[in-house]
Amino acid sequence: MSNSPPNFKLFTSLRYDPLLLSSAENGSPALSFHSPSPFYMLVYHHGRMLEAAQHFEWHNVAKKLADGEALSKILLEKVQHYLKETGSEDGPLKVRVLFDRSANLSVELAPVPAVPLETLYPSSFDPPKSPSQPHPANTFRPSPLTGGALTLGPTDSLPASSPQPPTWILKLDPLPTDITPFTSLKTTHREQYNSSRTRALPSNPAQPALTEVMMHNPCNELTEGSTTSLYLFRGGQWVTPPVGVPAGHFASSDSSDPSAIESHEPADGQPSRDEGEMRTPFPGRWGHSVRSEKVGSGGQRGTTRRWALGKGLCMEEPVCRDTVQVGEGVWVSNGVRGFGFGRVVE
Repeated sequence: MSNSPPNFKLFTSLRYDPLLLSSAENGSPALSFHSPSPFYMLVYHHGRMLEAAQHFEWHNVAKKLADGEALSKILLEKVQHYLKETGSEDGPLKVRVLFDRSANLSVELAPVPAVPLETLYPSSFDPPKSPSQPHPANTFRPSPLTGGALTLGPTDSLPASSPQPPTWILKLDPLPTDITPFTSLKTTHREQYNSSRTRALPSNPAQPALTEVMMHNPCNELTEGSTTSLYLFRGGQWVTPPVGVPAGHFASSDSSDPSAIESHEPADGQPSRDEGEMRTPFPGRWGHSVRSEKVGSGGQRGTTRRWALGKGLCMEEPVCRDTVQVGEGVWVSNGVRGFGFGRVVE
């Protein structure tokens, strides 16, 4: 930890999308401070930032985050100002919310691709169905649209096919990533994630945007993707790796030096108490997670992951890296793109 930078910010990235105004799920009090809301699971993002502020003992940030409704109003004002200044149409945006230790707020906005509501709130983790291909031996069947003709007339039309969601490409990191508060909580100190992507995903100008690395800890257990939560099919159900709790905390002096992190583990290596129990609780803090018994065993408590666990779409269970197979289907999710399906490649 001595190589960590002395300065970093807390942040979270979420989606702004006018489409969410039509979502009753997104407008529920559990996910939004106002209904309807164009912000994707804002309550969960707010809670995650508040937890990080409490963990690092950034008291001014925690005070500023005490009012979630005020945060929602500020973000909406930022979006409206951005749309006016850029002359952009009202469409989906990535909203990056950052706080420094003095509680100064900054918001970064950028356009993102449109997606259907099912991508943001899927009803299940069934793999997307590919369009069926006709067998070469199939005989010709006249279409009712053409009256038996082989070509369409000037007033004929074919039903529009629904676009298939893009497929993610996933690769395993060959090396483990040590678990620290910076892998358990979302901050701008992301060297470990950048290193993982560099190892598994060498720079390639033609590389697809939806390419992800599957990270694991020194215990050879999967933790997360570099920008996503992971869901794998094990034992007849979809599971997501446990996230554990941060392995250390900053001293009460409110130091911004990551080298000041203290460990809660005694000499025998067994945690004497759960670090999470030392922090001020707030509603739904741990979501549906059962938490790992090992302090610092996993990655971040993703907002979409928390929602999927709460809806029963998956269960929390350790996944050994060695069980991952090339060609295996994996779901991923994050607070900007929602949920997506992908395949593991070599």
